[in-house]
Amino acid sequence: MKPIYQRFAAALCTAALLPGLACSVSGAEADDPVLPSGFTVSMFRETMESLAARKPKEARSFASAAVGVFRGDEILYSGYFGEIDFDRKIPADENTVYEWGSISKTFVWVSVMQLYEQGKLDLNADIRGYLPDGFFQNLTYDDPITMLHLMTHRAGWQETTRPMSVRDQADILPLADVLRAVEPAQVSRPGDVCAYSNYGAALAGYIVERVSGEDYCGYVHTHILDPLGMTRTAINPAHTDNAWVEAQRRQLRCYQIVQKPAMELHLGSRLEYIMPYPAGAAAGTLTDLMKFAQALCDDSAPLFQNPETQRLMFSGTDFCGDSDIPTNCHGFWCDEFAVRTVGHSGATNAGQANMLIDRESGTGLVILTNEPAGNLFLSAAPTFAFGELPAGKYGSASGSAGLRNGYYLPSRSIHRGMLKLCAALTPIRLNNLEDADSLGNGVVQIRTPSMLNPESEAAFLLGRKDAETITQPSAEAKYDPFYLCKLMLLAAFILTAIAAGYMLRIRHLLRRTGRLRAAQGGIAVTAGQTACLVSALTCLCMVGLFAASAGLSPAVRTVIGIVQMLCAAVCAVSAGWLLVNAFRKMPKAPRHRYFLAAAGNLITLTCILFFEMYRFWGN
Repeated sequence: MKPIYQRFAAALCTAALLPGLACSVSGAEADDPVLPSGFTVSMFRETMESLAARKPKEARSFASAAVGVFRGDEILYSGYFGEIDFDRKIPADENTVYEWGSISKTFVWVSVMQLYEQGKLDLNADIRGYLPDGFFQNLTYDDPITMLHLMTHRAGWQETTRPMSVRDQADILPLADVLRAVEPAQVSRPGDVCAYSNYGAALAGYIVERVSGEDYCGYVHTHILDPLGMTRTAINPAHTDNAWVEAQRRQLRCYQIVQKPAMELHLGSRLEYIMPYPAGAAAGTLTDLMKFAQALCDDSAPLFQNPETQRLMFSGTDFCGDSDIPTNCHGFWCDEFAVRTVGHSGATNAGQANMLIDRESGTGLVILTNEPAGNLFLSAAPTFAFGELPAGKYGSASGSAGLRNGYYLPSRSIHRGMLKLCAALTPIRLNNLEDADSLGNGVVQIRTPSMLNPESEAAFLLGRKDAETITQPSAEAKYDPFYLCKLMLLAAFILTAIAAGYMLRIRHLLRRTGRLRAAQGGIAVTAGQTACLVSALTCLCMVGLFAASAGLSPAVRTVIGIVQMLCAAVCAVSAGWLLVNAFRKMPKAPRHRYFLAAAGNLITLTCILFFEMYRFWGN
């Protein structure tokens, strides 16, 4: 999911640079086109160069970036900045291959619309009719899942907890086998909740295979890449469908630039193979991605037999609140600037990318980087190309449209299984909603001061689905009145483990020096404290491994689940024994010791059960 605070990022660099560049364009030369932001192309170029020229004293400000702007079939600007390999001093240029991440999904949606146009695929039919019998194993609801549900990310799946990429090319599985192996749990009824799903997009790619009778990678080459002359793009997980791209990708090195404290993290090549590849494995050059984006702006619709199909593809399928402001157009996401754009962003372990198109003017922007955390070009360029969303663009009236201040938990997360606690670690906090602008029809416009320039504000739209649910592009979030209770439970769980470790350490030192006094129930106390400590350490390892590899293997899940079950059993027995015996006469141990030890065991047991840390089966 894109948390709301990430959507504020564009304002950060923009506010710092706009004051010096917001000169009038009235004197612009006729041959200096004006972008939707009001900037001329020369001003945009100067802005990009000024971003590149920023050199902090102690570290670089970025690794590399490729930025392109076009209008119709004319390339207005192409800029390459920084280096793709610091050690070998290789600069970014027109031959640099970047990973496009989830921009890959747009090939799926174009393919789907091509097959729809040919009458081979019904967007509203149950997709099980296009799949082998018994394909799904984790469905909770019998309701039909349609292609439109996949395109709008409303099939009901949570994030998968299985690894979706491998580091050894020999471990890559066929697409059908991958989809069976990583099928996530279905946690909501189809059509009810928008939750961005890599699995759903990859599944749509597999359906393209089934319907067309062609391998998905071959289909994209034949019906999209070849007609557009995209000779420097690869689709499959290992990029072996384009030898030139495969070789060039191996030249790329990835970095994370941290400003405070100043440091450069060298991440290596970050070559990983995304097995559900229709969802995010595409890679190529800036020029090739702009060719694709230009085709999507072309009213003649070169990728379709009938231009009406392309116009249908860019019609709204999801909307902000009850308004006519679209958030999704058949898989393409909408972002509101001074103009409305459609497109898709992308992120992998190797970098981030973005593709934005203003179809009204035919203007498009493409940005590619080799930094997994993104950089200032990715944050600032969209606003300089398309402008800021004006505070009053859709009207304004005081009020929050019935939304509550507080914590909202994202739909794009894990809500069932041993990683359920991940949802509690990524809340969205909304406050001061009474000062927001209600635009009517369940739309709220929030104005947020820029961190770099408090006098500047950026505006963003949120939709109100109901009194407790907000919508935004790619995900919904539901108000959770008990979030702080969950957070306190997790905090108590960690503090209990720290206290248990401290007490075990003291007991060990006393035993070594012969000063440990024997006390009835000492075994129960020690066993319970050990279980509390082991459970917390296992939980931290689980979250760390998941964050590092974006998934847990079945073997790791099984080990963690069994350990948590054992810890839960020990905590339950220890707490029971301590509570029963706390009310008996215990001359060698004070009662409060029994109550405190039992409380720690019960906290750990509650956390294991509530967050389902024991549940290692399912996805």
